[in-house]
Amino acid sequence: MRIKNSPIFLSILFTLLALIFPTIAGAIITVKKISNLSAIFLIQFIATAGGVLVTLWIMKKSKFSFKDFGFRKFKAETWMVVIVIFELVAFFNGITDHEGFSAQYVLILLLFVIAVGLCEEFIFRGLIFKYLSAKGLKTAIIGSSILFGVGHLANLATGADLLMTILQITFAFLFGLVCAEIVAKTKSIVFPIVWHAMHDFIAFLTDSEPNVLAVSIYVFHCIVLIGLAIYFWKALFPKKAVMDLKNPESYV
Repeated sequence: MRIKNSPIFLSILFTLLALIFPTIAGAIITVKKISNLSAIFLIQFIATAGGVLVTLWIMKKSKFSFKDFGFRKFKAETWMVVIVIFELVAFFNGITDHEGFSAQYVLILLLFVIAVGLCEEFIFRGLIFKYLSAKGLKTAIIGSSILFGVGHLANLATGADLLMTILQITFAFLFGLVCAEIVAKTKSIVFPIVWHAMHDFIAFLTDSEPNVLAVSIYVFHCIVLIGLAIYFWKALFPKKAVMDLKNPESYV
């Protein structure tokens, strides 16, 4: 197999693709010295929306169908309640008053987080997950999660706090792990997109300077994600199935 057709090589390229659009937005914001939050989110939305279109084009040109990438309906399940509660905990950190929460600010922020949810899920739980699946389901789940976490290293280049960046990378890996497991379980990418957008929206609303409470919430979120990751992993790879494979005579 040629290197350029390797699922791992393609996955690395797709990860770099995910970094291009926020980098372009960041460069424009820096060069133009834009400080207004609404303007910043609008530029980021436009750049990210471009990423969504590029990713959809790549999917269309691939050998897979959109259905193969997880464009399917999903059914509501009990574990979704845990995720909703998980997100609401962030409000204990309070709501940060950005620009007085004008209707314009909230609308632009909402458009931005939806674009991010679509773009990043299309790339990491769509393209990367599907191509890595050629190496096995476990490789697809873990590999896409590692790349998703590594992608957040770029935060250090923006001058972000080291401790919070480390927590964000850890959170991103665990978040990506659970999202990949959900895709594997439901065969749908829809819920991860909704969850991703919802998480980012709440994160921006409750964003604040690093403090004990903010760090505690991050740690709590990571613990819950570990629990969800274990739950889904056991559902996807039950020990009984392993035992049955070791004992072919158990099949009738």
